[in-house]
Amino acid sequence: METREEFNEIFRTYYKQLYFFARHYVDDTEECHDIVEDAFEDVLQAYASIEKATVKQFLYTNVRNKCIDRLRHLDIHKHYAAQQMQMGDMYYDPHRTLELKERESIIEKVLNMLKSPTKEIFIACYVDRKRYKEVAKIMGVTEAVVKNHIMKALKTIRDLNLKMY
Repeated sequence: METREEFNEIFRTYYKQLYFFARHYVDDTEECHDIVEDAFEDVLQAYASIEKATVKQFLYTNVRNKCIDRLRHLDIHKHYAAQQMQMGDMYYDPHRTLELKERESIIEKVLNMLKSPTKEIFIACYVDRKRYKEVAKIMGVTEAVVKNHIMKALKTIRDLNLKMY
C-alpha cells in the first residue's frame, strides 16, 4: 500500500464487515471493536510490506486469529475462576472444616502416642515424604527396621481409629 488515503479507504471498506465477522466468534460488542481495531493496527505497522491485493485476506485472517486467541483466553479464565470457586467452597465448607479439624486431632493424638524412633520414622515417611531406604540411611538402620516401625505406627492409628468410631 502506498498512501495513507488508501489505508483510510481500506478501513472504511472493511471495518464494518470485519466487525460482523468478529461477532460470529465473540459475543461482546466492545471486544469485537477492539479486535478489529487491533487488526487494523497490525496492517498499519506492516503498511509498507502488505500488497493491496492481499490486505483483505490479511485482515480477515488476523481478525479470526485474534478472536480465537480471545476465546482461548476467556476459556482459561473461566476454568481458573471455576477452580478458584471450587477451592473456595472446599475451604469454607463447615462440614469439611470440621472434618479437617477432627483429622488433625487424630493425627496429633497418634503422634503423641508414638514413641521414638517410631515417631521420627513415621514423620519422615508420611510427613516429609521420604522413602524407606532414605530414612533407613539417615537413621543408620535397615529398611526392614523402618518398615517394622511404620507397621507399628499404622497399627496404632488403626487401633485409635477403631476406638474413636
